[in-house]
Amino acid sequence: MTAGIVLLSLPTRMNNQLKWMVAGVFLPFLGLAEAVDEKAESLQSIVVSKQELLRENQQLRRELQNYKIALLKNQAIATENALLRQQLGWRESLPWRLLPARVLVKDPTNWWRSLYINLGSDDGIIENSPVLSPSGLVGKIEQVESHRSLVRLVGDQHCKVAAMLAISPRQGKYESAHGTITPGAGTSLNPRLVDFHHLPVGTEPEPGAKVITSGLGGGYPRGIPVGHIIDSRSSASGLFAEARVRLAVDLNRLEMVWVKLPDQDVSATEEGM
Repeated sequence: MTAGIVLLSLPTRMNNQLKWMVAGVFLPFLGLAEAVDEKAESLQSIVVSKQELLRENQQLRRELQNYKIALLKNQAIATENALLRQQLGWRESLPWRLLPARVLVKDPTNWWRSLYINLGSDDGIIENSPVLSPSGLVGKIEQVESHRSLVRLVGDQHCKVAAMLAISPRQGKYESAHGTITPGAGTSLNPRLVDFHHLPVGTEPEPGAKVITSGLGGGYPRGIPVGHIIDSRSSASGLFAEARVRLAVDLNRLEMVWVKLPDQDVSATEEGM
């Protein structure tokens, strides 16, 4: 109080000089306080911006994962559509009545020799119907239920196939060589290898020669690809020739197959018309 009265009683010039002296003493501290406030605000803004960046980064990661999943889904759909177009085009080129079916599950006790498909008697499936893929013969229908069927695959002991060497200029005298496809000795190591038994004596098909169904016995139509020759030999008895065949179809990777339905009776069709 007294200091204030003294300041007010001083002459104006001296009063101003005293104010400048006091300001000179405290001004640095005031500037420091302002600088500290500015730094605090700057640090706070940095912390806030980092938190925002982290949130944005997490959001971008989630969006990227969603895009990747969507891309995988679209690629799977595109692959399936391409496969369907290929198989539908293959079906249209054949004279048979074919019904598409999806593979449900393979036999867990003997996984490569049989499988189940999602069609049954309610869909018109009957026993012993040939089962195909665009690559060739798959097997035959062995058991039929209402909504699923058991397919016995080529190479199983219960799925013997009457086959023949496909006609080609290089095969010459072997073009009429017929035999039977049965399980092979090396089947346990390679499920795609089967034996071609009961070929005429002296038959020596070249490796790579194509093997097709012969149509004999009425089990399968003639001309379905079975596989190609790996090598040949004489049978133990010497009465026949034998060969090893690599199957055209990879039976372990089947997702869809086609069942050949019985040919329609022309007369019955005409009566229905």
